[in-house]
Amino acid sequence: MIIASRPAGMRIICSNRWSVVGDCELTAATAISNRMFTTLSSSKSYHMLIRRNCNTTTYTSPASKQYSRGRRYVSRSIHNHHPKLTYDAVSYPQHLKRRYASNVNNQPKLAYEWIVNGKQSRLNDNDIIKSVHEDGKEVIVFLHGLLGNAKNLRSPAKKLTQQLSNYNALLLDIRGHGNSTSDSLYFEQPHTFTSCVEDIKDTLKPLGLTGTNSPTVICGHSLGGRIALQYSHTLCTTDNTQQIEAPRQTWILDSVPGKADPSVHGVLNAISSLPTPIPSKTWLIDTLVKEHKMNKAIAQWIATNLRDNGDDALEWIFNLHIANELVQNFSEQDFTKMIHDVTHPSSNDDDMKKKKSTVQLVMAGRNKSWSEEIIKELESIPSFRDRLHLHTLDKAGHWVHVDDPEGLLKVMVEGLEH
Repeated sequence: MIIASRPAGMRIICSNRWSVVGDCELTAATAISNRMFTTLSSSKSYHMLIRRNCNTTTYTSPASKQYSRGRRYVSRSIHNHHPKLTYDAVSYPQHLKRRYASNVNNQPKLAYEWIVNGKQSRLNDNDIIKSVHEDGKEVIVFLHGLLGNAKNLRSPAKKLTQQLSNYNALLLDIRGHGNSTSDSLYFEQPHTFTSCVEDIKDTLKPLGLTGTNSPTVICGHSLGGRIALQYSHTLCTTDNTQQIEAPRQTWILDSVPGKADPSVHGVLNAISSLPTPIPSKTWLIDTLVKEHKMNKAIAQWIATNLRDNGDDALEWIFNLHIANELVQNFSEQDFTKMIHDVTHPSSNDDDMKKKKSTVQLVMAGRNKSWSEEIIKELESIPSFRDRLHLHTLDKAGHWVHVDDPEGLLKVMVEGLEH
């Protein structure tokens, strides 16, 4: 156990990049992989992990390679104890990523990661934004689907930024998913697409992605596609009070208008019926396949959404309550009208026309939910072939970025280059 203290002022303990700050004596907790740091006081214990550059004395020890830059987390209690503390926080290891510092002033609300030149970037945010501002790079935001997380779209983001080096990709975890906390203190109800749009804006602003640095493209898969459309619609149809400009292109990857497919509710019901914590991934897959008659590939994918809680048991990395509420938004979203509003200039005013976004809708050829009726309705939108483009990947199922990655890359590169 390591202990550092001062009679007055801050006490700090650091492991090269990582630091812990408290108002009293500090110790390094050893209960969970020797990775969590704890402050001790007479009545409470607080957990916090902070990047170096604290302007304080540091004590160094070998740094763990488990940590990665880019994601920012901190527990609520330490900030309440130190409401004036400012810092650039970093991530816990996978099984400790519990809470995100959205209640800290000027901190991004959602967890995120950067993909630059085909790789996960280890540059800090300032260097990446500097490349946007000074080198003319553009930002494309990626949003994952229901029960997913940012890593689901790493592969297409890497391939895209490798081929189009003028783009940096920002991958977000939407509320209640991945490493974005499900704590109601940070993400209060209602859990709607509109709330998700506000989360995105509250993430972009602290990163400096406003004005001319605003993301020029937003791309979402499934649920993420619906949120991407909601985001563009909000910025295209309301006054620009948030200082974030509407994206030039909105990419929607196999998001079918209307109600959620019954299979979605089936998956949510199956997961909700399971006891927690989950004994093992093998148990989970077997139970979903045998008892709930779930496709094995889907069951295996669901099993990737587990993390070790430190007690030899597994827990979900998403919040089922939030996921269920977001699914209820599907039938309430007027998908076709929103595309019309986003793509069709409603005014002769040049400033209003600049706020319009081109919609690129990618459909999975093997997804039977794309009925002729839905396609005809989309083709009836006045901006069809002008600002609304439909692409079909014949050999892809719903996970277009997995089933036909080269086909998806081809249509996205062509669309973005034009």
